[in-house]
Amino acid sequence: MKRLFVLFAFLLVSCAVFAQDEKPQSEGVLMIVPRLDVEPAYSFSDREWSVDLGYTSLYTYVDGNIGEHFSYSLANRWITGPSILNDTRDMYAHTWSRNYSNWISWATVTGRYEGFFLTLGKDYIHFGTKEIDDYDHDSHWQLNSILWNCYQVFQWGGRFGWATEDEDTKFFVEITNDQPHTPQEENLRPFSGRNFGDYALNIFGMHDFDNVTLTGSISQCSLNWLGSLGLGVHFSDALSMQFDSYISKVYGAATLHLTYSPGEHFDIFAKGGYDQWNTDTFGLEDYRGKRFYGGIGGYWYPLSDNHDLRIHALASYDGYDKSAYFSVGAVYLLNIKLY
Repeated sequence: MKRLFVLFAFLLVSCAVFAQDEKPQSEGVLMIVPRLDVEPAYSFSDREWSVDLGYTSLYTYVDGNIGEHFSYSLANRWITGPSILNDTRDMYAHTWSRNYSNWISWATVTGRYEGFFLTLGKDYIHFGTKEIDDYDHDSHWQLNSILWNCYQVFQWGGRFGWATEDEDTKFFVEITNDQPHTPQEENLRPFSGRNFGDYALNIFGMHDFDNVTLTGSISQCSLNWLGSLGLGVHFSDALSMQFDSYISKVYGAATLHLTYSPGEHFDIFAKGGYDQWNTDTFGLEDYRGKRFYGGIGGYWYPLSDNHDLRIHALASYDGYDKSAYFSVGAVYLLNIKLY
């Protein structure tokens, strides 16, 4: 594991050395993001209520560039729910596990030249949809696919590709570690595999039209060949839609997300989806299963000049565990310029 630290440190030092001859365009920003949730739930099977702290968490993000051609990004989750003490302890205990979420969400260094880029480090596998691309602190697990909730997409590896200057068009190939094929393969470390099947190969592409964003990918991973397609449409400044889909021999899913913004300080959304699986990769009790889910919610941004503070509330139903979920919480973004 020392080799990972040595490689990452070497890349950072290399960036600094090469950047000495660049124009003085270096900058870095720290974002601290606390989130507080209270989530009551009612199980129709057990006919009882429960309450936990849901997605309560503390994140930090550090992003910056060194000169014109190099950038870095680091995301850490320091506290996590719903069981704060137990979940946070487990998160640190599985720092180098390939099949558990841990306190290092991603840590990357990127070099760019004439539209081409190379990124190395830990990052999420780009399955090609907006759902995967969302920040954790913006998400609501009750309204996410099984893939988002149960597949460990943050893995060590790298990608090489090309993008336009405004990144409206992007294409790349990435090779990363993969989540183990079965949950019984506990605590496999990065780069511990000796076979091709221990790694994920992913080809990703996207193009942003005026009001339509199209993304897609095809991946060889522990879900076999997984294809994904994402379609985002902005009907107006106030109304938008996002459709995501996944398909493979052992997994299929589709989600639809509608957002309406009646004013500068309010968003109303509805989201629903369907999952079907025939694999134990997700670590669920049922090897085979189907799941319908859906819900509605709203965001309120009380600050007059920005959206740094968000108050959210939602209600949803999950057909897999036959439960109704409710959530009330807040997220705050504190931005600090480092240099």
